[in-house]
Amino acid sequence: MMKKRLSYCTLALLPGVLLIVVSVWLNVATPARANGGTRHVAPTGNDSSNDCTTPGSPCATIQHAVDVAVQGDTIKVAAGVYTDTHTVPGVGYVVVVELTKTVTLRGGYDASFSDPSDPEVNETVLDAERAGRVLYISGAGPTIENFTITGGHGPYSGGGIYVTGASPTISGNLIVDNIADGDGGAIFVNRGSAQILNNSIISNTATWAGGLRIINDADVVITGNEIVSNVAQISGGGIDLGCCGGVTPLIERNLIAHNDGGSRGGGLRVAHTHAEVVNNLFVHNEATKGAGTYLEGTLSHPVSTTWLHNTLVGSPGEGEALWVAEYVSATLVNNIASSFLTGITNTVPASSTVEANYTLFHNNGTDYGSGVSNNNEVSGDPDFVAPGEGDYHLRPSSAAIDAGVDAGVPVDMEGEPRPMGPAPDVGADEARLRIHVPLVLKRY
Repeated sequence: MMKKRLSYCTLALLPGVLLIVVSVWLNVATPARANGGTRHVAPTGNDSSNDCTTPGSPCATIQHAVDVAVQGDTIKVAAGVYTDTHTVPGVGYVVVVELTKTVTLRGGYDASFSDPSDPEVNETVLDAERAGRVLYISGAGPTIENFTITGGHGPYSGGGIYVTGASPTISGNLIVDNIADGDGGAIFVNRGSAQILNNSIISNTATWAGGLRIINDADVVITGNEIVSNVAQISGGGIDLGCCGGVTPLIERNLIAHNDGGSRGGGLRVAHTHAEVVNNLFVHNEATKGAGTYLEGTLSHPVSTTWLHNTLVGSPGEGEALWVAEYVSATLVNNIASSFLTGITNTVPASSTVEANYTLFHNNGTDYGSGVSNNNEVSGDPDFVAPGEGDYHLRPSSAAIDAGVDAGVPVDMEGEPRPMGPAPDVGADEARLRIHVPLVLKRY
């Protein structure tokens, strides 16, 4: 079991500074790995005639360690900055690391390579220095964990991590300041599958999908991540799911905040595919249409989506929590939509249906428009603990407490049990007594 801190409450975003209240811990199981040998990499190492198996004689580059590794190996990488790039044969991409083997690549070690690794103490940076992508993953199921992944530039897709036809687990990384000229500034997944767990995905940019771009029936689980301050020029500031409806990606227990989606979908855009969206906190995302989320389908590829126990908070008088365009079927249960110009809008009721049940609307200009079937509405103030400081837990006086219905969701955003009372609370948080630890300052 991997234990990863999720900074649930973003307090302020200043130039170069992210203030975070560390108030929760998420426990997300990391899939079992095949048994194998161990390879070692350090900036002081040497690749020449080196199989990287001796901790006292590590290799110098991660790519060399990957090349000599066999299926199931673990590659331990010591603290430092790794900038060595090369061109992937046959595809022409420039990358820091190409992965076509099922190995575990783990940063955060000191020179002894002793477990457990600690990426906060031993920062391990993969920096493409804008020469190309940081990671290219194809046709395998590697695990990538505990790195800072930065400086990537995708000439079209995937500035930080490009995945095609593979099934990686990407866990516990800081993915920051990567660029894609096309889509997926931080991560691009095409086909295959991926588990994207407990990462901080911050300040990445692209034309489409500043943070994550998932396409062509890639079967993904996106859980426990901070997806903050990513920018897309056209659509999908935080996450963009697209094409083709053969799978239903799961988006759960993420903080999705302060992303800019350009024209559509500040926090999330779902287009021509399906999605299950559970226990997420959407805060102050921006877009011309759908500041929180934008949904759009086609006749051949309609959208079917279920939203359970999400909290969406906007800026008073601006944007929509949920914008529904054509060919969408959306079912919403136990959600909060607060401080938007419009809570939910269905712009094409002739082809789209929206069923909202047990929704707490608060402080919106308009809660919902025509074409939205609203049942069992919850009235009152969600009464967040300190929204001005980024704390969206529920106070004991919140109207959301015990106001929901059993939707088959046994935990809240923090992984703690629900319900705690006679009925589940509405929104991402299940109210309980808690102790807050002091403010932590991180610089990105």
